[in-house]
Amino acid sequence: MLHIIFLILKILGFVLLAVFGIVILLLAALILLPAHYKAALSWNGTAESLKWRVKFHWLIHLISGEAVYENGTLIWKFRAAWKRSDSAGEYGADTYVKPEKNNSTVKEAGSGVKKAIKTDRQNPEKSVSSPEKTPHPRSSVQHNISREPIPEQHIPKEKEEKEKKVKKASFFEKISAYRDKIKYTFQKICANIKSLTKKKEKLQRFLTNEIHKKAFSRTIKELKRLLRYLRPKKLEGNIEFGFQDPAHTGYLLAGISIIYPLIGEYVDIRADFEHEVLNGSLLAEGKLRLLYVLIPAWNLFFDRNVKVTYRHLRRFKL
Repeated sequence: MLHIIFLILKILGFVLLAVFGIVILLLAALILLPAHYKAALSWNGTAESLKWRVKFHWLIHLISGEAVYENGTLIWKFRAAWKRSDSAGEYGADTYVKPEKNNSTVKEAGSGVKKAIKTDRQNPEKSVSSPEKTPHPRSSVQHNISREPIPEQHIPKEKEEKEKKVKKASFFEKISAYRDKIKYTFQKICANIKSLTKKKEKLQRFLTNEIHKKAFSRTIKELKRLLRYLRPKKLEGNIEFGFQDPAHTGYLLAGISIIYPLIGEYVDIRADFEHEVLNGSLLAEGKLRLLYVLIPAWNLFFDRNVKVTYRHLRRFKL
């Protein structure tokens, strides 16, 4: 009896070990296997000329998809294992059946209207009232208007009384009212300045805290690492841009200069300060792994300074 029980427990242990091993292999595949992507973009200055295409596959083409935008239309398709779908519908565009129009209700409604018209023509006395019973509306309106008394016009007298009251207000009362207004606005400005200085001091104390400074530097470090991981393996392109105002062109060029060390050797960027133009094309190809996101998230989650700063940010109020 005990031998049979031990045999059953042994079999269950092997089954659980196999299930545990399969789960670990699946997790390792999800984390380590890369998702391949390829994207292309081109634009010749008009909205109609915009074209882009994105294609990806993951887990040895078990999950794949593609999207194409051209001539103002978007066409896409997606596949997950045996499940497929696309922009034409899950079962394709050929299976769509146009519904037939049901004209029976329309015919019935038309016959009902015709019957009502016939009955009205046969019995005109029921549908149309006699002219003797209904008085003419214009005569009654004129009669009422003629009997209504015309109100006297008191508007000039009221204006004269208001002007007299305004003239009675003394010059010193006006000056005191203006003085009160100036005093109120000055006090309001002083209160706003005091509140702004308090908020500035509070924000400065929060940013200059050593724990917060360490947390911010660690976050920036992890973000740089993530961007380095996400950088495409292949990047080619050329961009030419220019605005009607040369100042706007300079502002955008200054913003691009921040990321130029990362893309400068792959992308040719030209700024036109004389004409309004936007032309270019881009081609990017690379790999993405879930591990790239998990490593920075793990480091930030177990960092003590980041935890303390997050709690302080939730309670922080200006």
